[in-house]
Amino acid sequence: MSSFDDRTGSDQLAPVLSFPGVESPSPLALTSDGHSFDGPLSKAMWEKVSSLKSRYPDTFDWSVYDRLYNKFGATQPRGGVVFKTTLKLVNYHPTCNQCHHAFELDTYGRGCVHNCSYCYAKDQLTLHGFWNQPHPMPVDLSEIRKIFHTVFETDKRSKWREILDQRIPLRIGSMSDSFMWMDKKYGVTKEVLKILKFYQYPHIIFTRSDLIAEDEYLSELDRNQVSVQFSMSSIHEALTRTIEPGAPSPRKRLAALKKVAEAGIWTTVRINPLFPTYPDGYFSDRRSIEERFGSMENAPKLDFFDISQVDEFVDALKEAKVPSLLAGFVRLSPIAINRMSAITGVDFRSFFKPEVLKGHGDKHYSDPEIAYYYKKIQASAAKRGIRFSTCYIGNGEKDFYQYQSMWSNKGDCCDARGVVPAFRKTSQDVSWEIRKQHSPHKELADSSKQQQDEMRVQYADVIAESKKALEVAPGLRVVLPEAAPKSPGLELG
Repeated sequence: MSSFDDRTGSDQLAPVLSFPGVESPSPLALTSDGHSFDGPLSKAMWEKVSSLKSRYPDTFDWSVYDRLYNKFGATQPRGGVVFKTTLKLVNYHPTCNQCHHAFELDTYGRGCVHNCSYCYAKDQLTLHGFWNQPHPMPVDLSEIRKIFHTVFETDKRSKWREILDQRIPLRIGSMSDSFMWMDKKYGVTKEVLKILKFYQYPHIIFTRSDLIAEDEYLSELDRNQVSVQFSMSSIHEALTRTIEPGAPSPRKRLAALKKVAEAGIWTTVRINPLFPTYPDGYFSDRRSIEERFGSMENAPKLDFFDISQVDEFVDALKEAKVPSLLAGFVRLSPIAINRMSAITGVDFRSFFKPEVLKGHGDKHYSDPEIAYYYKKIQASAAKRGIRFSTCYIGNGEKDFYQYQSMWSNKGDCCDARGVVPAFRKTSQDVSWEIRKQHSPHKELADSSKQQQDEMRVQYADVIAESKKALEVAPGLRVVLPEAAPKSPGLELG
């Protein structure tokens, strides 16, 4: 988080936005449906949002926080029952300084009920004793209300103003899935969707959950403002239950994707993480495989994402009317390797080359092997008129550049800018001055900027080709239909 806070200014409402059909608030501290709140947590939250005198029509049941508080009584969980981290800008960091959607919000924090075995957030939060202790906690909605009100309804200063004024799309879902089914009980994510819709703010949703396709959530999505991305590493039902034990099944995700697409919302499937079928080198370094396993036939196999059946996977996406596909290769921490090996019965250490295992930190596949998988998936997608892209997060900035020739949309690896009308900018349009202000470590931001400058010199030819492609087809824009989006049928490089 940033090291500076909101500063108060004039109390006068600035005519930044008008909202047709929405009346100014009454002086009574009541929600639009006549409620007020005075519980141990709701009272302070309600006093905060009431003092805003906002035009936003508040119908949220703030007592959900009180019910959580009362559930634990005198033995409140570590960190309390309210997740205090709201908006984040994270592309000051060298691991994600090229990310197009690094302006983030988690509506639940300190865990995720999907409990995916490979999750990097699970590793980090477990080390600090926060993961699902005892379960994820809802974000402080009153602070989110205050931020959006301050920027769009007043002329007060806010640390978020320069980002929000640019309409940098907000990514919902980062360290946790915001669409866990527990939101049916708490309604925090649904309320955030209402806030974003009211302020006409663009957002990109990352989820594994079919909750997004429930009518009460789908009705809050504005097709001109939102892109929905589903993470789906496999259509193997049994292995998905093993590896992603708390997440909805592939079958449910595909059904949800189809429903969202038929509502006219732009959808993307993220094969992220992409788990290799065979050990590193199987397709690119035969000698290495034979040295390690004696023969190609002896190499272990993981059926989670079977590259020999990639057409079956992409056909399922086509049936679900998915127009866009993104792949991001897995990287695993030593903890995740041990966990995955235990639950699948497959020795994941053997999937990495010996020289990789000797080092510290996350384990990665070699570039030639990654390229083989990406090319196979891209070719399958192209035959079915589905757009393709790659995600570099976790595999180094070089991956951002060296696979750009494969992207359908050179202006956004998440394939939303230039497609969703409100996506005119991305986090890449945020200046380094602002990124540094939001960095808790200024030296880290400086080194990240230096790294980016060096990489742009190294990959100057790639950048030039991407700019040339954008001049020919800016954003590879397509027109969103009234019903289900049809695949643009673009030729992929």
